[in-house]
Amino acid sequence: MPMSYYYLNYIWPSTNAYCVWWTWCEFSLSTIGLYLMAWISIERHLLIFHEHTIFQVRWKKWIFHFIPIAFSLMWAPLFFLFLVVIHPFCTNVWIFNLPLCGFPCYAENKILHKFDFIFNILFPILIIMLANVTLIIRVLYQKMSRQRVINWRRHLKMMLQLWIVSSLYMGFWLPLVITLFIEMTTQPLFMINQLETMQFAPYFVPLFLPMKTGVLLSKLQSNLTKILPSFIQKR
Repeated sequence: MPMSYYYLNYIWPSTNAYCVWWTWCEFSLSTIGLYLMAWISIERHLLIFHEHTIFQVRWKKWIFHFIPIAFSLMWAPLFFLFLVVIHPFCTNVWIFNLPLCGFPCYAENKILHKFDFIFNILFPILIIMLANVTLIIRVLYQKMSRQRVINWRRHLKMMLQLWIVSSLYMGFWLPLVITLFIEMTTQPLFMINQLETMQFAPYFVPLFLPMKTGVLLSKLQSNLTKILPSFIQKR
């Protein structure tokens, strides 16, 4: 949908239903991605420091693994279903020559707009940053203090995997988050001319994420090496 807009420079098809679908779909998927990355960043702490005490117990595994993932997947679609699709507070007016058809009408409500920004964008980004920084500090502290025997090579690999993937989110989301935060709090026109470019940047996350994941997962590489030749021969 974004590729179609940037190719044509207008929305096609130019209908309200399409704009509602695009906005709901894009807002939901972006928030799902941020929340999953945020929880993965937290869960990496649990995998390194509490693997045998948490993930070996069934009820703890549900609480610290399945339920947070389910919340990450369900929260955004339901939230934006209410605000974008049902929109009981206002009437959406779509503009067919702007990305995402402009912005849904709930953005005119300052409370809803700030809640959306803080809870769906700022909050997961801060968790990603803090979880990654504290993970490095904790792993280095454990190595230096020697309070417990740790598999340094395994922990370093897990830490680097998380950093490589999470840096993708921080690199493309942080400029937009900082700009929007300043606009909401102090300077409404801050970086206004660059805002559209910053809004485009998060599209690179789903573009590059499969590539980074493929490089990091050795088992996936070996499986693809086995599958692709046979697939090509059949073709």
